[in-house]
Amino acid sequence: MIGMNDRRSIGRTKISKGALLFFSGQTGVRSCGVADITNVGAGIRTQDLPVLPLNFELSFDNFRTVRKCRLIRRDGDFVGVAFEN
Repeated sequence: MIGMNDRRSIGRTKISKGALLFFSGQTGVRSCGVADITNVGAGIRTQDLPVLPLNFELSFDNFRTVRKCRLIRRDGDFVGVAFEN
């Protein structure tokens, strides 16, 4: 359900799932928590990640599959991303 002040046109499904972030040109991965998701994007919580590139990859299954992401907004540790094709 979309709140009255929510500008998103697609309702998001609330979840609480761990995921991994990968940044091109950097070694290693970072863990994060996915708070909500749709087929076009997600809301994730980062931990101790002061800088986040505009484009990165996200995996829910230890990199058996990967979603390319574009940073849409950031509010502290909460990040909104759009899935790229």
